[in-house]
Amino acid sequence: MLPASAIGWLRHNFLPPSETFIYTALRAVVAAGTPVRVLAINRMCADKFPDAEVTALGSLEGPLYWSTGWSPRQDRWASSVRLIHAHMGYTGVHALAACARHRLPLVTSFYGHDVSIGGSRDLLLPAYWPYALLRRRLFRRGDRFLVLSRHMGAALAAQGCPPAKIRVVPLGVPLGRFAGPRSARPAGAPLVVLMVGREVEKKGFDDGLRACAQVRAAGIAVEVRVLGTGDVLQPALRRLAEALRLPVDWLAPSSDVAQAMAAADVLLVPSRTAANGDQEGTPTVICEGSAAGLAIVSTLHAGIPEQVEHERSGLLVAERDVAGMAAAVIALHHDPARRAAFGAAGRAKMAAEYSLPAHRDALLTIYDELSGRAPAANS
Repeated sequence: MLPASAIGWLRHNFLPPSETFIYTALRAVVAAGTPVRVLAINRMCADKFPDAEVTALGSLEGPLYWSTGWSPRQDRWASSVRLIHAHMGYTGVHALAACARHRLPLVTSFYGHDVSIGGSRDLLLPAYWPYALLRRRLFRRGDRFLVLSRHMGAALAAQGCPPAKIRVVPLGVPLGRFAGPRSARPAGAPLVVLMVGREVEKKGFDDGLRACAQVRAAGIAVEVRVLGTGDVLQPALRRLAEALRLPVDWLAPSSDVAQAMAAADVLLVPSRTAANGDQEGTPTVICEGSAAGLAIVSTLHAGIPEQVEHERSGLLVAERDVAGMAAAVIALHHDPARRAAFGAAGRAKMAAEYSLPAHRDALLTIYDELSGRAPAANS
């Protein structure tokens, strides 16, 4: 049995390889002296995320828990923690029964697409059915709802979540990992434009490739690098680059992100709203790129304008504005001093607002605030 100070973290898949930010936060909370015990249906990527105590329900108890909100191991887990923190909004509804049985406070974190769930395409997926049925109850019963940006908070409030329960807790990034010296660029060297992330629709990498092709067509020497994860759209992106006659260096997914950023001049983040409504929260890659001193070119999408100050730490254009992205990259190519000033401003903003200690302290403050308080009425 864990001490009464333990916090229970709920994430049904712990963890997909792209969710390093959750693992980083967990380790920071534990290092500060607050034990964390994770409940999952499936334990994933244990070699990448080894330092966590995870109760995995597996194929026997997992379906029972998913359909009823209860299983023997889940109940024992809930009895050993003082608070449940569900990660992903649609996961929060699965904690309702346990919180009622054990009189535990409930915190639910939203990260992006989970704020926009509700369209007809989403409701075709069984994974979202419990959330569709119980979302209103979650808003009534839950104690705190954490979002990454004011934009996300407003969207959640518009769905009926009480604004008084919403807290903006920006991502926490280990900034020191990205603070190393930048590679010196020889005079006349090509401008290195980097895109990093999963090859999925909301990342807008196809728009980014088209923008870089326009930069090249304008006579600018540009070197395009893509550090992806090998996700579903990568083959289509490769075909697009070939059709555009755009040379691209497709970095291996195992490549070190910090090293790739240290060798780049501009981070291009062409995010957009996907056809199914999927949006970013506040992309981790922007925090990392700014910490690395990169000038950012991105879009007026979701919480990005809260991360990137237009004309101060980067340049923002409308979603899908390929010509605007190209013009922004060309402008930064012609003005190295401006690139450097944007990078310095981005580093300062990340240190002030997106540091890992700030994120950890915000979580611990919320945990302490709710400790000892009777949970909201279960209505």
